[in-house]
Formats: sequence, C-alpha cells, structure tokens
Amino acid sequence: MTTVPAKLFTELISNLPATGIELALSPQNQSLKVSSQRSQASIRGMDPADFPGIPTAEGGESPVLLDAAELREMISQTTFAAATDDARPVFTGVLARVLNNTLTFASADSFRLAVRREPLASDATAGDVLIPARTLNELARILPGEGTVKMVVTPGRNQVLFETEGINLVSSLIAGQFPNFEAILPKTHATRATINTADFRQAAKRVALFARDSSNIVRLRVDAGENGGITPGTVTLQANADDLGDAVEPLPAAVDGAGLEVIFNVKYLTDVLGVIDTEEVALELNTPQQPGVIKPNGASGGDYLYIIMPMHNTR
Repeated sequence: MTTVPAKLFTELISNLPATGIELALSPQNQSLKVSSQRSQASIRGMDPADFPGIPTAEGGESPVLLDAAELREMISQTTFAAATDDARPVFTGVLARVLNNTLTFASADSFRLAVRREPLASDATAGDVLIPARTLNELARILPGEGTVKMVVTPGRNQVLFETEGINLVSSLIAGQFPNFEAILPKTHATRATINTADFRQAAKRVALFARDSSNIVRLRVDAGENGGITPGTVTLQANADDLGDAVEPLPAAVDGAGLEVIFNVKYLTDVLGVIDTEEVALELNTPQQPGVIKPNGASGGDYLYIIMPMHNTR
C-alpha cells in the first residue's frame, strides 16, 4: 500500500493505451512502477500511514439507500444551478433533505432554483445537510451504472459518506442555513405552454449565439392559439446583437391561458433543457415580473421543477 499524487497518477493513466496496465510497488522506497506495453513510469509515493483516516459509516445516522441511476440524474438536474463563487457559501452546495420517506435535492444561485424529489424505499432520518456541488459532480462521474448507493451522515454532522460497491467517497458538509425554498415555489400559474423539449433546446442554443454579446438576454413570447385552441399556440424566442444581427425562433406549443412576453437569461434556459429528457416540457408563467417554472411534462419526468427569475427590460 502507498499514497501517490492524485493529479499525476490520473493524468498518466488517462494517457496510456487502452490495454492492460501493471502496477508494482517497491515498499522500501514507496515507488510505484506503472507499466503498459512499451511505456514505463515510476511515481514516488509516501507512507500511507501519513494519509488522513477515512471516516466510516459506523456510528453515523441511519443510512439513506439510493438507486445509482436515480442519484446520478438527481445530481445532473440540480448541481448546475448552484453558485460557482464562494461569496455566499451556502449557494455553492446542494441541499439534501430527507423527510417523509422522500429525498429532496435543491440548489440555487439567487437567480434560479432547481428542485428534484425522489421517494425512498426505506425509512431514514437524515434531516437537512448541505453537500458541495463539486462533490456531487465528482460522485456522479464515478458512480456505477446500476446498483445501490448508501448515503450516511457522520455522527458530528460535518461529513457525508457515499458508499457503493468498490467506491467510498467522503466529503465535508457546508455549514449554514439554506433558504426556505418551499416558500418561493409558485403555487399557481396564469399561462402554461407545452413545448417539444428537443425543439426548445435547439432553438435556445441558436438564439444564445446572438444573446451572448447582449447580457444573454432572450425575449420569450407566448401566444395563445385561436378559435378555442383549434389553432396551435406558439412560443417565440428572440435575441438581438447590435454588431451581429438577430435571431427569431417560433415553436409550436399547446398554450393554456393568455399570451405574454418575458425576458430570461438564455443560459438559464439552455442549462435546464439540457438535463430534461422527456419528450415535452411545460413552461408556466404568471406575469413578466414573476418567476417562471420549467418542468418535465409526463409521468417519466420525475418530480422536478426549475424556477428562473426574469430579467429587467433594459433594451
């Protein structure tokens, strides 16, 4: 057993041919020999006794058992909405709440909020913990394609352990109080548009090319159908760039309610549309000044919603 520099070891392995790799340790000098076909390298390690101890689940709270595939999807649908700067540390994490046999992941960066819920097969009492979004992204990268993942909060409630076959990942938790996101979830909507997800995603990507030089502003206009719904409604995305031109993307939609126009940050649209895989998404709006809601349309989309704050009309 030895301890080697993680960055060097990872980069070396990733650049070796996709064939068998042989590792040989020299205990006398803690040197790890890495061999593959004609390639050979020696990495100087250090005494594993100097490596910090890895916490275990022993003595921790009741474990939360999760399906690996569902956990990976929960991570992908929430971590992107977390803040990336440390000005307000609680927003760099994902709230993991275990309540009433349901696991809820919630993340926010003051301009948007992503919430994903998943029922649990067993009872658990983990309460609320704040897990760094970077930790969850790393976990998603190494999770197996299937199987069960055990999530355990350590006795001091300052670390969380994820355990699955052959993999243990331990992370410190973020101290602080996540905002009461339940209080800001819209309870009603005045207008609801149902749109093909793939078409919406591609249209948003195209208008983003013009919006990126104008604060990512995209105007989203919902027009209701005519003749009592006989004529389909439309959702139109429009972006302008003074030096480049403009783009207009009308999309057919099933619209319930009155038409209206709202301004969004187009990046916040493309981000969420990239993690929803149902055939259709629902866009729910109230007024141009109130948050909009995007969520999967259909039973296969799970319990997921995404709230996006509108931008001010500055142009």
